[in-house]
Amino acid sequence: MSEQREHVFYGGSLIGSIDCDCSSLGSLILKRLSENGKDEAFIDAISGESIRYDQLLECVLILSHRLRSCGIGKGSVVAIMSENSNKFPIAALGTICSGAVVLPLNPSYTETELNHILSLTNPQLIFASTKALHTLLSIHSQHPCIKQFISFDNCVINHKIILFDKFVEHTDSYPVTASDPVLLKDDVTLMVLSSGTTGFPKAVQLTHYNVMTVIAYMREDPRYTQLSVPIRLLGLLPFYHVYGFMLTLNVACNHYPMVVLPRFEPDLFLRSIQNHQITMANLVPPLMVFLAKHPAVDNYDLSSLRAILCGAAPLSKHIEDQVLKRLPHVQSVRTAYGMSETSLGVLSKVNDKAGSVGRVHKTSWVKIVDNSGNSLGPYEVGEICVKGPLVMKGYYRDAEATNQSIDEQGWLHSGDTGYFDDEGDFFIVDRIKDLIKYKGFQVAPAEIESVLLSHEAIRDAAVVGLPDDNCGELPVAFVVQTDKLSEDQIKQFVESKLSPQKHLRGGVYFVNEIPKTGSGKILRRELRKLLPKKTKAKL
Repeated sequence: MSEQREHVFYGGSLIGSIDCDCSSLGSLILKRLSENGKDEAFIDAISGESIRYDQLLECVLILSHRLRSCGIGKGSVVAIMSENSNKFPIAALGTICSGAVVLPLNPSYTETELNHILSLTNPQLIFASTKALHTLLSIHSQHPCIKQFISFDNCVINHKIILFDKFVEHTDSYPVTASDPVLLKDDVTLMVLSSGTTGFPKAVQLTHYNVMTVIAYMREDPRYTQLSVPIRLLGLLPFYHVYGFMLTLNVACNHYPMVVLPRFEPDLFLRSIQNHQITMANLVPPLMVFLAKHPAVDNYDLSSLRAILCGAAPLSKHIEDQVLKRLPHVQSVRTAYGMSETSLGVLSKVNDKAGSVGRVHKTSWVKIVDNSGNSLGPYEVGEICVKGPLVMKGYYRDAEATNQSIDEQGWLHSGDTGYFDDEGDFFIVDRIKDLIKYKGFQVAPAEIESVLLSHEAIRDAAVVGLPDDNCGELPVAFVVQTDKLSEDQIKQFVESKLSPQKHLRGGVYFVNEIPKTGSGKILRRELRKLLPKKTKAKL
């Protein structure tokens, strides 16, 4: 079948190479760490303790040797289940250099979620924080594949646990020398879990070449190379998510220091930016809402912050403008679009065009298609499809889901809807599965949410569809408010801004918090559980 080329956008080639002289991601990491000298790499935001690049290199080499001595190498899976810490990148980089596959896990996973993931991936060894260890040990007997636990917090709960500091201790048995295993670039090096916003997560397989392409792109990304001040990153995004994980590799390989936060707390977040003179922050929309609306922001000097990169979920233009107005030293807020299945971002903003997520990254092809797979033109809404070296190898042990996502021509069907304008700037509409079908209209929840968030008395909001016999689905809003509003006031506010099919005919529910994934995506399935099963609206 010939491939339709009209309205297919290519981001162009990289200026530099994707380090063709390196046989694997591990060899690239060792090369870059040795080049970065004695500068600081990761700084703990709470204790102030830091690890230099030369110290990081030594720990990575020891850990990779130690893993191999335990029989872990090519084909093995090593999980890391922890909050952000300076130890997380040591474990991740050491695992990669051993030839094993890294599997980052959310430390807040429940026993049910963990049982599914561990049964799917069969890790042999797990690095974990104390919080994660308690959950893991409660179900350990059901997963004999796990031979060892390594405690990041040096906490001994039972005999199966080894202390992390002991594991990376330098002895003559584990010489500090490089020994990169023989690997092909299309071997899997990292498995990240899909967000699971519609069900249990799937394990996304990313190859050495996938990740090396991300590192090469970040190395010449104008958002980094054109910043007017030295880059000092904020490490708040969870390292177990593909966004946060890739940022740790950016630190290790591209020489950008990062201040690491284990969790979000308003004071810790703001104090870290102020005291550590953060110049670039990678955030998600809920944190942008915090910067736009929380009164505590005015109590801190955030003038060092010059650039914000925002991804993982749609960002309201109104919130973006509020942040820029409140933080005048910020030179740019750059939104981006990507997913676990594309290794990271494939679209990023290059100008100040309202609502846009930008243009196609280097190395990638992007197109918009209709239900029949035909490429669409400007301003026509359809599914976003991606092709190129950032596209995953597939879902682990799920050929059916892989074939449903990647077609015969290599195009990844994202499940997201969007469009592009006459200048090639892209705009995200919503998840296909999240679109509300009202009387034949397709209503994007993100559009209604953007309007709700523009109200000064609304701190957060989410919209879902309520099944209805007459209309198909009715838009329903869940609202977190700062000042008392009535349901009618909120409905009237939306009606003054949007066309009739987007009105909140299903009602308004007031909640204390909007459930979200660690990356900031709304868990709409959790909200749908709060709704009546079906209504019958008056026509």
